[in-house]
Amino acid sequence: MSIAGENGAGEPPVVAAAKVRVPTVAATAVLRPRLHTLMDDAVGGPPDSPLVTVVRAPAGSGKTTMLAAWARDRSGVAWVALDNEDDDPVRLWSAILRSLQIGGPWGEAGPLDGLTPPPAAEPYAGFLAAVLAALEDLPAPLVLVLDGMHEVTSDEAVHTLNILLRHLPPTLRVVLATRFPPPLILPRLKLEGRLREIDPEHLIFTTDEARSLYANEGFDLTEAELGLLMERTEGWAAGLRLAAITLAGSTRPDEVITDFTGEDRGVADYLVGEVLDRQPEDVRQFMLATCVCGRFTADLAARLSRQENAGQILDLLDRTGVLVSDRDEETRWYRYHPLLRSYLRAELGRRRKSAQRELHRIAAGAFLASGEPQRAMEHAIAAGDDDLLTRLLAKHGLELLGTGEAIRLRRILDGAPASVLTRPSVALVAAATALELGDLLAADRSLRSIDNGTHPLRTQRLRALHATIGLHRARLHGDLGAALVTLRSTRAGQTGDVDVDLMATFNRGVAAAWTGHHQTAKAELHRALQLATTERRDAITVQCQAHLAAAAATEGDLGEMTERADAAIELATARGWQDTSRCAYPSVLLGVGAYERLDDAAAVHLAERAVQLLDRPIDPTIDLFAHTLRAMVTFDTAEDPHEVAGTLRAHWQRLGGRTVAPALLAYAALPQQRMALRVGEYTWALEVLSRLENLRFPCGERELLRATLHANRGRFASARRLLQPVLDGQTRSIVASTLIDAWLLEAHLAERAADAHRSHEALVHALGLAAPHQVLRSFRDAGQSIRVLLAQGSGRFGRLEPFATNVLAAVPVSVLDATDGLTEREQALLAELPSMRTAEEIASTLFVSVNTVKTHLRGIYRKLGVSHRRDAIAVARQRGLL
Repeated sequence: MSIAGENGAGEPPVVAAAKVRVPTVAATAVLRPRLHTLMDDAVGGPPDSPLVTVVRAPAGSGKTTMLAAWARDRSGVAWVALDNEDDDPVRLWSAILRSLQIGGPWGEAGPLDGLTPPPAAEPYAGFLAAVLAALEDLPAPLVLVLDGMHEVTSDEAVHTLNILLRHLPPTLRVVLATRFPPPLILPRLKLEGRLREIDPEHLIFTTDEARSLYANEGFDLTEAELGLLMERTEGWAAGLRLAAITLAGSTRPDEVITDFTGEDRGVADYLVGEVLDRQPEDVRQFMLATCVCGRFTADLAARLSRQENAGQILDLLDRTGVLVSDRDEETRWYRYHPLLRSYLRAELGRRRKSAQRELHRIAAGAFLASGEPQRAMEHAIAAGDDDLLTRLLAKHGLELLGTGEAIRLRRILDGAPASVLTRPSVALVAAATALELGDLLAADRSLRSIDNGTHPLRTQRLRALHATIGLHRARLHGDLGAALVTLRSTRAGQTGDVDVDLMATFNRGVAAAWTGHHQTAKAELHRALQLATTERRDAITVQCQAHLAAAAATEGDLGEMTERADAAIELATARGWQDTSRCAYPSVLLGVGAYERLDDAAAVHLAERAVQLLDRPIDPTIDLFAHTLRAMVTFDTAEDPHEVAGTLRAHWQRLGGRTVAPALLAYAALPQQRMALRVGEYTWALEVLSRLENLRFPCGERELLRATLHANRGRFASARRLLQPVLDGQTRSIVASTLIDAWLLEAHLAERAADAHRSHEALVHALGLAAPHQVLRSFRDAGQSIRVLLAQGSGRFGRLEPFATNVLAAVPVSVLDATDGLTEREQALLAELPSMRTAEEIASTLFVSVNTVKTHLRGIYRKLGVSHRRDAIAVARQRGLL
């Protein structure tokens, strides 16, 4: 077969050697084994495996480099670099034949020798049959790579390739590298199971691959710099490579990376040459009109571009890889690559500055209508429409806070002009946003702009919102009294505005908890939770669940506490908030549950996590609770218990009189007192008691601490007298667990008084209170005497026997008694022991008798579990007592 070509009658076109040679890969190119494995899997396998592989990705995705790197170390690969001239089937098949001759296993004198494509006007069936017959008996597998398949679009050329693909011999594999799906019989091949596809997602550079790329180029980028480049390029190979070229001429890589956008000269030239110049004028105008949106639907694209064929243009751009599309539950969304979009936006500003604002105004209206007020706000700013922005912020700002969009709302407010930010309705939203993010200074600036402004708060809604924000501010500052009075003077909770009323109800509930009004707090928080759930204000739902979990903990219901804290963290995790301060409080409460059940490993983990999540100013109660729990769970195993107790004391002193929930004061008091006594700091123990004495109402916790101090000093009878009103219910406790501790102390004191019956009776009371929620901690902390009583009473606990058995197994054989802290006198004597002076010399220094010194020494030895002075010094140093 012969044709009349440009080189003379009967001679095929000359094929350049570079066109049919595997391209050379730069020495600095990154080899990507994962892609090579994909290619091996695609072209390998038995003869009945898929025969055609499509590598599809937009311009600059690294298709050619990847395939060349894969092919260079493999034999039996024929390569054709296609261009637009290959739309002519004569040129196309001349190149394919030449490639097969070079890449095949037979050399120049193979079965394809002498075959030449006929003129395009003649039938190709016979020629193609001859080619296929020649390839039928290949002695070894052969892979034909057609790189740039998107260049071949003519009916004649496509028809000939379809014949080849339909009748491929089993030893030939074809790889098609293309920017977009070519008009071949690929759907048919896919249906027949003869097609493999490598999509754009496969070719995106991973962070590790990008790091290797820059390392090969001699750049040692920081994680932040590399992360910013990955965000700008989205792993696009050409973008990463162009950034490397730009970096090569700079001494300030950080500045280059910060400024690397679609306006970079190299990026712009590439985008114009490889993307924009290939589009007809109407498509380019469409792209300029739609680039104002980060993402858009077909409907929005039609409104922005005012082109009736917007859907067809979108389909074209999507199919050719210029757009990225994805579908949510109901809608298909489109977007441009960040670098392409930044170039288009800059070009729009240069060409159609006056139209740019109108496009943003159209987008703002569309996003508001589709229920995306935050995007509408962003476009209102870009449109320079201050009145529209004010209306949007006033109406939807609190909604965004309730749904957890505080950071995004803060960015919108940062972009708003000062003339908008000083308007009262916006200033209040700005203050609420700042408080949600823990920025008290910014909140105060916004509130001052209202107090000092010329625009009064004219509506009930604004006055209620102002008072609610004041209460939130007071929560963080810890001074709730005046703020609560102001709130009660407004219609907060009854304004008819869902978000204002929800914010007011929730803040009232928290304030009630912080001021000790437990039942009021529960009622308000339940109302807030119901409204937040109905209106899908997830951020407030998380907080309501956490505070209701704390209420359950106060009542001693660890089951409900755990359930609600888990629900809070589950919802927060679903929304991506698991590593934010929203999870601090529920983490503390779950840590309390683990601590009370003696799951020490979980308690330590949750306490540490809660402290780590305190990434911004937060309610003093929550902040203190997290640090207190961490001290509680680490004290017994710490190398320096004294430091643990001292650090916790410093956190409490830092409060400076701010309001802290009485429930936290009550729950933390006994463990703090125990720690202080264990490290010999009697004054610290008195400080803990003084916090409870400052409460305006009597409580069982105060009497329990007093009784413990009396028992610690050996005043057992007076300790029991102090406990009696608590045990009788005359003095009510703030937290339910206090009564367990009180009965256990009574059991210990009755045992000391040789009242075995009362001791057992008190222990049964404690077991009965603890059993429903499997509370074990109180028994462990009560010490050795309680363990002995449990062992002695075995078989006499009735229905509580199984729980008593579990408690006995959980309490260590050797543990200090609750009253085994050192007294002031014992601590003073302990400080003298390292001097190695005699008892007589120490007695003279302390102005006491020798017998008194010896009595105190026996007490020290018993409490430290030692028999000799040297051992006492060693143990005291280990515990931080010296």
